[in-house]
Amino acid sequence: MLSAPRGSATRNRTILTGAACALGGFAFAYLSLPGLLSGSLTGQQSGHPVPVGSMAVSLDGALVGITYLLLWLTLAVVLLHSRHTLRPRWGVVMFLVALVAESLVHIAETHGRVISFAPWLVVALKVVGEISAVGTLFSLPIYLRDLKTLALRAELGEQSEARLAVTTETSVDAIFIFRSVRNDASKIIDFTFTFVNRNGEQMLNSTRAEVLGQRVGELYPAMLTTGRIEQWATVVETDMPMVLESESPVLFSGNGPAYCRLQLTKLGDGIVITCTDLTSSRLVNQELKRALAFNKAIVLSSPFSIIVTDLDGRITSVNPAAERMLLYRSEELCGRSVMLLHDPEEVARRAEELSLELKRTVEPTVDVLRARASIGGRDEKEWTYLRKNGSRLPVQLTMSTMEDESGVVTGMMGMSYDLTERKDADDYIYHLAHHDTLTGLPGRSLLRDRLEVAIERGRRFQTIFAVLMIDLDHFKRVNDSLGHQAGDIVLCEVAERLKRLLRRVDTIARFGGDEFIVLISELQTREYAQHVARKIIKALTVPIRVFGHDLTVTASIGISMFPDSTTPDELIRHADIAMYRSKTLGRNDIVEFTPDLGQELMQRLAMESALRTAMERGEFTLMYQPQISLDTFALTGLEALIRWNNPDLGLVMPVDFIPIAEETGLIVEIGAWAVRTACREIAELERELGQPLMVAVNVSPRQVHQQNFQATIESALAESGLNPRSLEVEITEHLLMRDSEESLGIIERIQALGVTTAIDDFGTGFSNMSYITRFKVDRLKIDRSFVSRCVEDENSLAVTTAIIALAHSLNMRVVAEGVESADQAVMLRNLGCDFAQGYLYSRPLDRQALKEYASLWQQQISL
Repeated sequence: MLSAPRGSATRNRTILTGAACALGGFAFAYLSLPGLLSGSLTGQQSGHPVPVGSMAVSLDGALVGITYLLLWLTLAVVLLHSRHTLRPRWGVVMFLVALVAESLVHIAETHGRVISFAPWLVVALKVVGEISAVGTLFSLPIYLRDLKTLALRAELGEQSEARLAVTTETSVDAIFIFRSVRNDASKIIDFTFTFVNRNGEQMLNSTRAEVLGQRVGELYPAMLTTGRIEQWATVVETDMPMVLESESPVLFSGNGPAYCRLQLTKLGDGIVITCTDLTSSRLVNQELKRALAFNKAIVLSSPFSIIVTDLDGRITSVNPAAERMLLYRSEELCGRSVMLLHDPEEVARRAEELSLELKRTVEPTVDVLRARASIGGRDEKEWTYLRKNGSRLPVQLTMSTMEDESGVVTGMMGMSYDLTERKDADDYIYHLAHHDTLTGLPGRSLLRDRLEVAIERGRRFQTIFAVLMIDLDHFKRVNDSLGHQAGDIVLCEVAERLKRLLRRVDTIARFGGDEFIVLISELQTREYAQHVARKIIKALTVPIRVFGHDLTVTASIGISMFPDSTTPDELIRHADIAMYRSKTLGRNDIVEFTPDLGQELMQRLAMESALRTAMERGEFTLMYQPQISLDTFALTGLEALIRWNNPDLGLVMPVDFIPIAEETGLIVEIGAWAVRTACREIAELERELGQPLMVAVNVSPRQVHQQNFQATIESALAESGLNPRSLEVEITEHLLMRDSEESLGIIERIQALGVTTAIDDFGTGFSNMSYITRFKVDRLKIDRSFVSRCVEDENSLAVTTAIIALAHSLNMRVVAEGVESADQAVMLRNLGCDFAQGYLYSRPLDRQALKEYASLWQQQISL
C-alpha cells in the first residue's frame, strides 16, 4: 500500500490548525470581549481584585486559567503547523504579545502586590494586550482565507497523488520506494521498503504486507553481500541518478531470475527504483544473435558459392566457397560488377529469352540477373562462370532479392554450385534409386519401368513374356547361424549366377530381402519360362562356400505370364502368389499362377483375419491323444493338440492355421493359452482319476524366444497346481539349430523348474545331429513319416532303429508318433521304443472323453 499521501497530510494539518484556531478564538473571545466592553481585556475592573473567598471568583479564576492554557496550546499548534504556510506571521506575533500581556495582567491582578507597587505597569500591559488583541482579530480573516486555500491545495494534491498511485499500480515496470536506514554515524547501512506496486509484488514473489516496513538486508541478505546497498547509498548521498542492467538476485521473471534495467533516483532520505524487466527482450536478443551467428556460420561454411550485390550489380560480399570456386580473393571481387564473372554471349542469349518471356526489353546487363527475381520470383538457371585463370565452369545459379525490414529490395544474392559435382551426384542418386546397393541389380522402380515397357511392346507386337518371383528357402537360417555378412555373400553369389544364366535382354532385379524377380522377355512358348525356372533351381543347388562352410541354397519360384496378367502390379502379385504356393508344397519347386491360386490366397487372408479375433471369442479348444507305454501298456501321458472351431470356417486343423499364426506373431499368444489350458485341465483330470499323467505341449521357436516364456510356464504351473514333472515341453530341431547357445540356456532354465523336455518330429531336420549331444532333453519323438513305413521300408526301419539307439545311448526315452497298426507297435516294441501314440490306441479326445477313456483303459490292462 502507498504510505500516507502528502496531500492527505496537508489536509490533516489544515484541519488541525483550523480546529486550534477555532478553539483559541473561542477562548480569546471569552477573555477579550467582556474586557473590551468594560475597558479590561480580562473582563475585570482595574484596581478591584477579585475576592479570594468568593466561590464565583474561584470558579471564574479556574476558567481563566484553563482559558490561558488553551490559548498557549493554540499558539503552539499554530506556530508548529503553520510556520511555513500562513503568510501573515505578524498576526501570530500580535497574538503572542496579547497572550503574554494578558497573562501578566492576570497574574498581577490575582496577587495585587504588583498593582500597588507599579499600577502604571499593569495599565501599560493592558493597553499593549488590547492593541495586540485588536490586531489579532483583524488577522483572522486572512488566516481563514489562507486555510481555505490550503484545504483546496490539499484536495488537489490528494487527487494528484491518487492519479499517481493508479499510474504506478498500472505501470508495466516494477516500482519500489525505500527509506534510508542510518547508523549512529549517519551512514546508510540499509533501506526499508515504503512502497511496492503490483508488478513489484510479482517480481519479488512476495506480497506488500510481507515486505513493507521491512529492511532489505534482512529479507534479502544477498543485497548486502553483492554491494547493491552501497550502490543505492551512493545515489542518496550524491543525489546522482543511476541506471544499472544486471541479473537480480531477488527479482524473478517466470521461473528464473530476472534480468532488469534499474533506474535509481533519490527521493528525500530514500530512493525510488524503477525496474524494467528485460528478461524476455534479452532472450529475444540472444536468440537473434544466435540466429545471426548461425546464418553467418551457414554462409561461411556453405559448400555453395554465395555472392551478394547491390541493385547496380556491384559485388558487396562473397563467401569462402565462392573464392574457391572462382579462384578470386574476396577483396579482388568486392566493388566490381558481377558481370565480370559471366560470358557476354551467354548474357545476350539470356536477355533475348527473358525479353520474350517477360514481354519487355531486358538489356544484356545486370538486368538479366535481376529481371525475374525483381518481380517476386527466383531465377534459377544454368550459367557459365568465368574464373580468374580463364577457365569456364558450368554452375546452377539461383538469384533472389534481398529486402530490408520494410520490404524494399536492397540488393541481390546469387547462390550457385558446380554442375559437374551435381551431375555426378545425380548419376549416383539415380543409381541408388534404381539399383540395389548390395548386388548392383535393378531395384523396384527400374523393374517397374521395364515391366511397363515390356507390356507396351507385348500389346503392340502380340508377344508374351514371363515374370519369375524367386525366394530363397530358409535364407533366414543363414543369417541366424552365420551372420548377416554371410547372408550378403550368398545374395551376391545368387545375383552373379542369375546374371550368367540369363540373356542380356532379360531383367534381373532384387525385390527385397531374399527375393529376386526375373523378367524374361520375347518368349516363343509358355513352356520356355518353366525351362528357365528349372535352370535357375539347378544353378542354385551348387554349394556356396561361405566362411569355411558349403551352403546349398534352394529356391521357390512363382511364375506369372503376360497377357494373363496385364499390369506391373498384377504380374508381380500373381508371381508372388505362385511362389507362396511353391513354398506350401515343400519349397524348391516351381508353380505357375492360375486363377485358383488367387482364390486360395483370398481364403488365406480370410483365415488370417478370423484368426486375429479367435482368441477373444474363445474359439480354441484342446484335444488330447494318449501315449501308451510299450512295456507295461499303461496310459502314461498325453499330447495336447489344439483345434480351432470358427463359425464361418468350421473346424480348422493346426496344419492350416499354425503357419499363419507363426507369420503374424499370434503364435505367442495362442501358445501361452495352450500351456495354461493344458496345465489346468490335466491337473483337474489327475485329481479326478487319482493317478499322475504327463501332458506334452508343443511350443513354437518364436514363443520360446520370448522374454516372458519362462514366466508363462511358471504362472501356468502355479495357477493350476500341476506338478512340474507332469508337464513336458516339446520343441523342434529348428529351435536347437537357431541361436544354439541361447536355446541351450532357455532349455536349462525350463528343466530347472522340474519340467521335462522333448524334441518333436526328430529326424526331419538337418542331417547333422551333433547338436543333440549338447542338449540334455528327456525324450525324442520319432516322426510319423518314419513310423508309418518302418514295417515295409528298410530305409525307414533303419532310421527308426538308429534314432532309438541314439536316444538310449544318451539316456533319453523315445516316443513313436503315428502308430496305426499292431504290426508297427510290435516292431517298435522289439526295437526298444518306450512309448507310442496313434490311432491304434486312440484318436485325439476332448477332456470328458479322455476321462472315460482313461478309466476304461485302466480296467482293460487290469484284466
